[in-house]
Amino acid sequence: MIAKNLGKPERIVRLLLGVLVAVLTAMQPEFGTFEGLTSVIALFLVLNGVFGRCYLWHLLEISSCGCNQVPQERFCNKPAA
Repeated sequence: MIAKNLGKPERIVRLLLGVLVAVLTAMQPEFGTFEGLTSVIALFLVLNGVFGRCYLWHLLEISSCGCNQVPQERFCNKPAA
C-alpha cells in the first residue's frame, strides 16, 4: 500500500469530478465503449478522492499533501547541508 499523496483540496476536487462524470455517463441514452471508459475514469477519480492515494502520482513521485515530500537531494546535484 502506498502512502497518501493527495491533499484535502485535491481529494475534494477529484471526488466531485468523479461523481459528476459518473452522473453524466449514467444519463446517456446508450452505453457504449466511450461510456464504459468514462465510467472507469469516474471510478478511479472517486477512489482517489476517498482514499487520498493516486498510483500515477506515486510513480511520478508527486505529492500534494505535504506529508511525504521527496527529498530535494534526489533532484539536484548539490550535497545536503
